Amino acid sequence: MCGIAAILRLGGRVEQHEITAMIDAQAHRGPDGGSLKLWDNCALGHRRLSIIDLERGTQPMCNEDESIWITYNGEIYNFRSLRDQLIQKGHLFKTQSDTEVIIHAYEEWGQDCVLKLRGMFAFCILDENRRQLFLARDHFGIKPLYYFNWGGTFACASELRSLRTLDAFPMALDLSALDQYLWLQYIPAPQTIFKRVKKLPPAHSMIVDFDGTAHDPVQYWDCCFAPDTTKTESQWLEEVDSVLRDSVQSHLVADVPFGAFLSGGIDSSMVTMYMSQLLEKPVKTFSIGFDEKSFSELSYARRVAETLGTEHYEHIVRSDALEILPDLVSHYGEPFGDSSAIPTYYVSKLARQHVPMVLSGDGGDEAFGGYHRYMGWLNVAEERTVDRWLQFVQYLSLDWRKRLWREDYHHVIAEQFPLARQAFLQSQECSPTHRAQDIDRRTYLPFDLLTKVDTASMMHGLEVRTPFVDTRVWELASRIPEEMNVRMTQGKWEGKMLLKKLAERQYAKDHVYRYKMGFGVPLEYWFGDRSAYRDELEQRLLSSGSLLSEYFDPSVIKDMMDKKLSSYLWLLLFMDEWLRQFETVPTSTQYPVHSPTLVAS
Repeated sequence: MCGIAAILRLGGRVEQHEITAMIDAQAHRGPDGGSLKLWDNCALGHRRLSIIDLERGTQPMCNEDESIWITYNGEIYNFRSLRDQLIQKGHLFKTQSDTEVIIHAYEEWGQDCVLKLRGMFAFCILDENRRQLFLARDHFGIKPLYYFNWGGTFACASELRSLRTLDAFPMALDLSALDQYLWLQYIPAPQTIFKRVKKLPPAHSMIVDFDGTAHDPVQYWDCCFAPDTTKTESQWLEEVDSVLRDSVQSHLVADVPFGAFLSGGIDSSMVTMYMSQLLEKPVKTFSIGFDEKSFSELSYARRVAETLGTEHYEHIVRSDALEILPDLVSHYGEPFGDSSAIPTYYVSKLARQHVPMVLSGDGGDEAFGGYHRYMGWLNVAEERTVDRWLQFVQYLSLDWRKRLWREDYHHVIAEQFPLARQAFLQSQECSPTHRAQDIDRRTYLPFDLLTKVDTASMMHGLEVRTPFVDTRVWELASRIPEEMNVRMTQGKWEGKMLLKKLAERQYAKDHVYRYKMGFGVPLEYWFGDRSAYRDELEQRLLSSGSLLSEYFDPSVIKDMMDKKLSSYLWLLLFMDEWLRQFETVPTSTQYPVHSPTLVAS
């Protein structure tokens, strides 16, 4: 797990301090060292968190004749089998790293190399033979990649704050992206909060020629639901068990100690179960909870830890956690409204005190139909349209946003979410639950859930691996008939039935079939009338000096406060802090200097 950066300048020179500043801004992503490779008009930079081949895995890395270089963030879980294939084809290796496997895979298969990779990744390859950069992002968007092509400079990085160190960074805001944030609590790819800065979408690659031509991103993979109705439930159970066990085992490839996030829910309980079965030593598990018992799952996490005999660690998150808001905003780099970033920050901090890598249960609900909204979707009596679906996932409705935005800005308000509409059309032959899962895979999973976990964990230099977010798991999940996962039980719909039946083999039924809590945060308590933060909240959101007043009607914000709409208030508080930080343009002097190694050619 790492932080990457690259600069290509048309008709100009890239200075060493520029790429140094970019990777220094990501030092938290790679606490084990930094290196760079510099040409006249191009540079690659890298911050490393050492997980595989600790001694020889330094990047940027090159092929034998130094014509191809890479800076890469992620883990390739099938790199050893790919390495064997490439050796048989005549490729020579000087390391045991997955990084070098990507280089030789690119030499062998060109842009199609991404089709061979099983894992999470974002990388930039510099190809001197073809005189181009090749960028790619993994199938699900687990790892981030931001870029801009403006003013004669192309640059890409793992974080927006890295790009913002460059003088060429285009600062113009995209207010339509801000409206998307208010609607969905995230900004979907390819948009960012900046007009001329993009996110490379999941399962996409792109070419940038040395003459500055940036070609449109190209999708290289997709997963479509095509149910196989020939198998019995018992056959599906064994297939799911086999594929999940294989995925967990493949995600355990590492040369460092590791553990697991354990929420107490089904997904993390299953991942921890497989880890315990596969490993000889007790698994280290990490959980967080709240004093507000209705939000805390610690008792369930403890039951799992006791059942499996894990080495268990816990942390209680309290309202003073709001003090980390400036740090969260700085690292996310743009408005991001999922408040569960707070507990994710703390469980990552806890885990990093013991291990540099963990496995998590993220993605299980999307793959096996577990969210409450899927059950609500099945109960829709009228026609199931994309607009009806968006009512299940939205935060501020169109009416609220029309009220909130000042009239001068009503032109930025969106009435459609094109990605959701496209996904809805692509899945029109699917059953209702499969359709909802597919939309979530293309939107909520990469742009909210995976973004949240990657950023909050990498703030602490912690690698998080997600066995449910895996191509083989999804290729299986997409073939499971809806009725195998979602069933009417005692008058109500219940999801994730195959996983629950597998969990019954290890855990008690009252644990497996308990009410799904989710990863909520007690904002209504933290922002309540008697809260220590209530006065500060009013000051930040409603004072005459609030930066929000440029865009929004203060009377509507006051209405939100009076109605105690805590999730709306969190969106605005995060945005307020982002606007405060945005007023100060970062420079390289604001980040620690780590004297990165200059890779010799």
